[in-house]
Order: sequence, then C-alpha cells, then structure tokens
Amino acid sequence: VKFGHFSLAGIQMLSVQPDTKPKGCAGCNRKIKDRYLLKALDKYWHEDCLKCACCDCRLGEVGSTLYTKANLILCRRDYLR
Repeated sequence: VKFGHFSLAGIQMLSVQPDTKPKGCAGCNRKIKDRYLLKALDKYWHEDCLKCACCDCRLGEVGSTLYTKANLILCRRDYLR
C-alpha cells in the first residue's frame, strides 16, 4: 500500500521447504538456509537481516508490518516519530 512518500508492507514468515532451492537474502545477499525466512517488499530475508534502520529491532519479532520512508525500512515506532 503506498501513501505518497511512504509505504506500508506486510511481513510473511515462511518455512523453508527442503525441496525448494534456497533464496538469496535481500539484506546480506547470502543464501537462506535457516528453517524460516521472511518475505517482505517482494524480497526474501533472513530473520536477522530484516531490521529497523533506526533502532535495529528485528521486524519479524515486533509485528507483521514494516514501513518504508526515504528508502529506509522502519518499525512502526520509529516511523511515527
């Protein structure tokens, strides 16, 4: 969902199936070999790599939503500041 200068995106946690080839992480560019991965902004992420640009919290742990503003990925609290 886009609202002018920022967008709101959902975070999906997916289990990595053994028969699917590992996806590359949008955060670190390495293959995701973990049991779970996150899908957000049409990209795949390690759980540790999808973090708020301000407070470094893991976005998969704080909710199912992330915010983007000026090309930064933010949690709700930092976005609303």
